Amino acid sequence: MKLSASLLVWYCTNHAVTAFSGPSSVRSSHNKPIMGSVKSSPISSSSLYMSDAFDDDELSKLIGKRDQIKRKKKAPEPEITDEDILSSATAGDALNFDKMPEFKTKRAARVPKKSDDDKKKKKGGKEDEEDKFVDFLSEYDDENDFHIPNRIGFTTAAWGDSKAGFVEGGKLTKKMKREGKFLPGDLQIAYNTLMEAGVPFVETSELYGSGSRKSKLSAHQILARCMDENKDFSPLVSDTFEGSLTKVLANGSVRFGSRSVVKALESSLARMGASTIELYQADSALVYLGGKSSLAKGLAQCLEKGDCNFVGVKNMSKSGVKSMVKKMDKQGYTLTSNQMEFSLTNRKAWKSNLIDTCKELGVIPLVRNPLDGGLATGKYTATNPSGGEAGGMAKFKFETLEKLQPLHSVQETIAEKARNRVQGEQRNLKEQFRRYGPPPKINTDITTTQVAINYVIAKGAVPLVDITDPQQAEELLGCLGWGLSDEEVDMLDGAASLCGY
Repeated sequence: MKLSASLLVWYCTNHAVTAFSGPSSVRSSHNKPIMGSVKSSPISSSSLYMSDAFDDDELSKLIGKRDQIKRKKKAPEPEITDEDILSSATAGDALNFDKMPEFKTKRAARVPKKSDDDKKKKKGGKEDEEDKFVDFLSEYDDENDFHIPNRIGFTTAAWGDSKAGFVEGGKLTKKMKREGKFLPGDLQIAYNTLMEAGVPFVETSELYGSGSRKSKLSAHQILARCMDENKDFSPLVSDTFEGSLTKVLANGSVRFGSRSVVKALESSLARMGASTIELYQADSALVYLGGKSSLAKGLAQCLEKGDCNFVGVKNMSKSGVKSMVKKMDKQGYTLTSNQMEFSLTNRKAWKSNLIDTCKELGVIPLVRNPLDGGLATGKYTATNPSGGEAGGMAKFKFETLEKLQPLHSVQETIAEKARNRVQGEQRNLKEQFRRYGPPPKINTDITTTQVAINYVIAKGAVPLVDITDPQQAEELLGCLGWGLSDEEVDMLDGAASLCGY
């Protein structure tokens, strides 16, 4: 059989060259050469007969072509430099971003960072990085520029005070817990709970827990620890200048004039490890060396130094508040608050129109002891004098609790009504928020204690609730997100009047 030159060219190109490419052209899954894995069909004398006419030059050309194929490699791609990218980006319409395709990714959308102006709070002038909690009363018609989130706060009146149940260390027994004892660790947990959930307003005083100051466990010093442990939230701190003679003498120093007001705040800031606080109050001393004008001047100097953002008073009557408003006006500043006592079982501040007077003057009524030592909670009743605590002792006289039966009955009724109402509102909120995620969490297991606290808010005041453990903090948070109707407030007023309050 004779093989033509053209057929031999085809055969060598498609078969013989493969054999010449060597064993490295096929590799196993481990990237190792498989020897002999590629073979061409051998050209034997029986299957292939070359004619004498086959030109040696043509064979040489075929061999040369085979070698050329073996040596041929993929040409390297040119390297793109930064200058090439820059020149392409600046070359007119080289990059038309308007015509670029829209890419879909699962990455969360980025939110622009807030500018310094956006970070400033609408009220109070303090920067707020982000709203980390829900302020259900953000649209409340405040008396002045000081906005208190959720119109509620807590006090450190018992912090560091052994007489109020404070224990410096150790482990509490069940009996001690029933007696209301608490540790510094309980205060830290309660503080964190309130800050994170929307109650950043905290009231303190240089006298709270002052007996534990040497142990660095006064209210100021414990608050400093809490702030240092939880730096994610900045509390709105209110402190008080105690100017009455009895309280001053207890501190071992005599105070007089405006300078004492400034120095007292400087000392408080040092104990709290703070450079400034939100509100500084002056106690309404019956006798103060220098008079109310010195108090007003001292408060103005605290504002000028930047040690506080707002100033207020404590325990002032209607006439006293009016007088102090005028004195602060002469100093070029406004009076922000007046702290008083008020509760369902102590309504003197309401009956005397003190609360209304403060609001008319643009002064926030701050209320300490809004539960009247527990009497207004509705927890302690004539049929349950221990408040349901196993082995607990009666906290109030039976005659007092028996007298309050009409009020306790109304509190129970309103707690049930509010519970049903809020549950219905929650179902509506879930429907409204279906497209946006879960709605804000609002307590629906409403207690008589929470009814008593929200009664104070409904009257236009800001309750400052005593908090000494996490359980009390959780109950306070149960007041957020709901309120009492006008009808329910009237029912409570009527019951309290019937009981002689």
